[in-house]
Amino acid sequence: MPHFSEEAWADFVRGVGVVDRTHELQAHLTAGCPECKADFDLWRGMERFATGESEYTPPENLVRLVKLGFAGTEANESESAIASLVYDSLLQPLAAGVRTGSVSTRQLVFEVEGLTVDLRFERQPQSSRIYASGQVLDKQAPLCWPGNATVVLWMGKEKVTAAEANKYGEFQFEFEATRDLRVSIATIDRKTLWIPLGSLD
Repeated sequence: MPHFSEEAWADFVRGVGVVDRTHELQAHLTAGCPECKADFDLWRGMERFATGESEYTPPENLVRLVKLGFAGTEANESESAIASLVYDSLLQPLAAGVRTGSVSTRQLVFEVEGLTVDLRFERQPQSSRIYASGQVLDKQAPLCWPGNATVVLWMGKEKVTAAEANKYGEFQFEFEATRDLRVSIATIDRKTLWIPLGSLD
């Protein structure tokens, strides 16, 4: 009785391969070939082991919380870089005919270490809460975004809040208006970026 290769049994267990070959393998098992039955049992055990590995993967929300917890420690100055302000919507002249501007949204753009950080801050009327959103962009690769960027808002040396950027480098958080604000952005294979905000009043 002819036997089948290890590759054929591996494909059979995973449910891939040619349909005719699958029927042929099933018929061979039914016929009771002990050697091929041992190969089938081996690969079926491997497949079950590999499938069970996914049960030990921690949930993404817990991984995110752990990352944000580690982001609470300031990096060494030698491993940091301070961003430069390249745009501030507050400094732009008002349009012709506009006497006053009670602008509730402010945009700031910073550049450092080949990255552009676009920040937008919005305050609701009669509220001290500020809603912030932003995006980290790679200037050398416009269609690529730094992955696993952790963004932390600081008041002096005290952490106020933190967020993890999505796969497009976007993030958001909200906080109470205060002074001495700065933002740190930690990315893979780059220095920790520091953005001084001062007061957003």
